[in-house]
Amino acid sequence: MSEFIAVSAIKNYLTECPICNEQFDETTHLPRRMPCCVQCICHDCLQKIYKETDNTLLCPISRHNHHLPNGVESLPSEPLILKILDDLKIHKGLRLPCTDCPDNNEAVARCDDCCVFMCTECKTSHDRHRLSRHHTTVTFEEMKGRPVQSFRRLHECSQHQQPQQFYCYTCDKIICVSCTVLDHDKGKGHKVVSVAEAHQDKAQSTDDTLARLEVKTHKLSETETELTKIFQTIMVSTEAAKQDINQTFDNLIDNIQERRAILLSDVEQKSTESRKLTEEAQESTRTLLTKLKSATEYTKQMRGKADQIEDLQLMLSSASSLNTMLEESPKEVGFFRTGVSFVRANFNHLITSVKSTGLVRSVTFSPTQRPSYVPETAMYNTITLEPAELPEVADVDKRISGNEEQVTCPTLQWDSNTASGDVTTSGSVITNTRPVSAQPDTGCRIHSGKHVLASRPLVIRRGQRCMFYVKCRFTMKQMKEENKLVAETTLTPSPVDAHWSSPIGLNVRVVTCTKHKSQLCLSVRYNDKHLTNFPLCKKQKGESHDLHLCFFLNGTKEKIYVADVVAVKVLCTVNDVSFDRPLWVMMYAGHFSLSDMRGELISGHDMTVSDGMSRLLLSLD
Repeated sequence: MSEFIAVSAIKNYLTECPICNEQFDETTHLPRRMPCCVQCICHDCLQKIYKETDNTLLCPISRHNHHLPNGVESLPSEPLILKILDDLKIHKGLRLPCTDCPDNNEAVARCDDCCVFMCTECKTSHDRHRLSRHHTTVTFEEMKGRPVQSFRRLHECSQHQQPQQFYCYTCDKIICVSCTVLDHDKGKGHKVVSVAEAHQDKAQSTDDTLARLEVKTHKLSETETELTKIFQTIMVSTEAAKQDINQTFDNLIDNIQERRAILLSDVEQKSTESRKLTEEAQESTRTLLTKLKSATEYTKQMRGKADQIEDLQLMLSSASSLNTMLEESPKEVGFFRTGVSFVRANFNHLITSVKSTGLVRSVTFSPTQRPSYVPETAMYNTITLEPAELPEVADVDKRISGNEEQVTCPTLQWDSNTASGDVTTSGSVITNTRPVSAQPDTGCRIHSGKHVLASRPLVIRRGQRCMFYVKCRFTMKQMKEENKLVAETTLTPSPVDAHWSSPIGLNVRVVTCTKHKSQLCLSVRYNDKHLTNFPLCKKQKGESHDLHLCFFLNGTKEKIYVADVVAVKVLCTVNDVSFDRPLWVMMYAGHFSLSDMRGELISGHDMTVSDGMSRLLLSLD
C-alpha cells in the first residue's frame, strides 16, 4: 500500500516530523527538507535510515533513493518551520529564553528590527541604547494578536552579513548588495533584480504550477474512481461466474466434478489477471494522487506562513519537485470494462462430451477507433471474447446433404451473460422485456440497450457452407415514429458495444421507413454500405408481424445470402465476403416503447429445412 503521508496529517502537523511525530526543534529534531517530496523530516529520523556503507538515503515518504556523500547534514534545514515553532510557543505561552541574556532569563518581548528575544532587563537596556532605542519592540502578548507572517527574521548573506535584497537569475540565488558588485556583477552577464520583483515572478510561476497540479489531482481522482468501479465489476463478474458454474454443476453427477474444478480455476486465473492489472493501475493512481495532494497542501500551508524571502526560498527549493510531479503519470489499463463469464454450452450432449462442456470466457470492452459520425461522448467499444470459440463436440451441429458438399447447421444460442440488462434471454430466445430480477453488472454485459451476442462465432473456412435461421415477431405499439429501428440482426467479425450498428459486417434491419411511411421496411447494409431497402409489411398498431430469415454463408463463393424462409426466395446477396475471421451473430431487440419484440435463433438440430428451401439452396451453388 501507499506510504505517503495523508493530506490531513500535513494540515495538523506542519511542526511535527511525519515519521516519528516528534515536534521539530533546533537540535536532534532539526527539520531537513527532502528534495524529492517538498516536505521536511527531522534529522534524527533521517540519520537512522541513512546508510553509511553506500552513502544512500531512501526517502520514507516518496521512496526515492538519494546519494548523499556528505551525509544527512548535506540536506538543507527549514528555518521557516523553526519560525512557526517559535510563533506557536508564543501563542501557547510556552517559555522562550532570552537570546543574548547570560542568565538564560525568560524572554517577554521581541525586537522586530534585531529579530531577537529579550527578557525584561534586556528589553529595558535595548530600549535605552542609542543604537536600538528607535527599534520596534513587541511584547509576547502583543504578538499573540499578530499573524505568523509578521514574525520577522533577519535574512542576511552568509558571506557578507548584509541584508539579502536581490536575486540573481543567472545563478538562481538570493544575494546582498555586496554580492551584486563582487560575484554577481551585471557587467559580467548576471541578471540581478530586486527580491520583490523576483518574488512576484516566481510566485506567478508557482501558482500556475499548483493550479495545474490541482487539475491533475482532479483528473486522477476521477481515474481512481473509475478504476475502483472496474475492480468492483471484475469482482461482481467473478462471483456471478462462480455462481453460474456452481448452480449448473450441482445438478450433475460425480463424473463432472473434475471439470467443475477446472472451470472454477479458470475463472480465478482470468479474474486474477484482470484484477492484477486493475489493482496495479489503481494503486499507481492512488499513490500519485496522494503524492500530489500531499505536496500541494503542504506547499500551500508553508507559503501561507512565509514572508517574501521565505516564500521565494520555498518556491526555489520546491519548483523542481513540483514540476517533476506534473510529468508523472499513473499506470493505465487498456480496457474500459472487463469481466469473466461462464458460458453454458453443450449441456444437451453432456453424457458424451463432459470433458469439453462449459467455457470460462473473458469478456472485455475496449475503446476503439470510432466512425466519424459517432460523437466522442457516445459509447463505442470493441467487444473481445476470449476464448472466442466453444470446444468442438460431436453431434452438436446438424449437416444437410446436397448434391455436392454438406451444409452445416451450427448450434447457436444467446449468451445470457453478455446480454444487456434490459432484455430477457432464455437459450435461443430474446425478448425486449426487462428480466423479472435485475441482472448483476458483471462487466461482461453489453451496456447498449436491448443487445445480445450469440454464445459462439461462426468459423467458415474456404469450401465450407453453413446456415441458420432468425425468426422475429414484433407488435408495433405506436405509429408516429419514423426512421426508427425495430429489430436488427448483425453478422460481424468485430462486435461493438454502441448505440449505433457495427460498421463492419452484415446488418439486416427492420425499420420504420421515412420513404414508405405506412410500411415497415427491411434494410440491408454490408460494411456500412447500403445494399437494399424494400417494404416488408404494413405498419399497423397492435398487429403482430413475423419475419423468418435464413442466413446462408458460402465459403466457396465468398457470399452471404439472406433468404425469406416462408416465401422461399433470396432477399439479398452479399458478394466478396471475407471469411478470414470468425463471425459473431448479434441482435438488437428494439425499444419496448416502440414495439414488443421476440427474436429466436433456430440452428443445429432444431432446424427444419423444407423441400423448397433445399432446392433454393442447391440452386445457389
